[in-house]
Amino acid sequence: MPELPEVETIAAGLREQLAGQRCTGLTAKWKPIFQPSFNAVRRAVVGRRLAAITRHGKFLFLHFDSGDTSSGKILLSLHLRMTGQIFTRPEYQPDKHVHAVFSFGERRIWWRDIRKFGRIALVPAGAPPLPAHIGPDMLTIDFESWWQRLAGRRAPLKNLLLDQSIASGIGNIYADEALFRAGLHPRATPVSLAEPQLRRLYRGLRGVLKLAIRHHGTTFSDFVDFSGRPGNFRRKLQIYGRRGEPCRRCGTPIERIKLAGRSAHFCPQCQAAPAGAGQPSTIGAGKSPPG
Repeated sequence: MPELPEVETIAAGLREQLAGQRCTGLTAKWKPIFQPSFNAVRRAVVGRRLAAITRHGKFLFLHFDSGDTSSGKILLSLHLRMTGQIFTRPEYQPDKHVHAVFSFGERRIWWRDIRKFGRIALVPAGAPPLPAHIGPDMLTIDFESWWQRLAGRRAPLKNLLLDQSIASGIGNIYADEALFRAGLHPRATPVSLAEPQLRRLYRGLRGVLKLAIRHHGTTFSDFVDFSGRPGNFRRKLQIYGRRGEPCRRCGTPIERIKLAGRSAHFCPQCQAAPAGAGQPSTIGAGKSPPG
């Protein structure tokens, strides 16, 4: 699933190419991706100027002028979910997995999604743009607010980092990378940590997200940026997807465990298991698949 850096990479490309342009058409081959309906979205945006492109966590927002004002009162929420992709390069050749096309004069936005899980939703006027369970964006929340959301929690850190109600935008890749940066085991719990340790984790999260944005995100299978280029942060990964390989810091083989059904990569030397927590069995041997 595209995480915060991948969605921000797409948002940056759309801002560069389409901000200020007028939507001149919308077609669809598979209409269930639109909410509340394809016709409702088409009526709302065709003929309107794209005033701004913003992001919150893993959600992308297209702000359109309402017609009688330039305040951007028409709002589309785009969620790529597992395999959603957006293409804008003129030479792109759409295939059978392209389900919708936005036109902006001579320019196009192609929406491609192999698994059809992504959604394009028209946000009703006055309604909150995000689902109720989505918390603050990880790149805008301050440490004190983030700490209060974690304080006293006894669940493993890895699970809590993936909880979008605490801070939005983090997935498997960047949670593992941030925990490694902070020297914290995925099974460590907030209740057992001192403030300096949580500050290291907070800085690690923001640092790895910003670095990944500069490298246009991470590609393992499906993610490409708005021009169809894969993200190149994969070569910067310290821990994720490297089970059985030597830690780049100390040389100890990286391990992988399961926590609540999700994988967690860690270095047993650089990220010692929390006292009294025991050591769960690692999964398999050799390299791990993405996920």
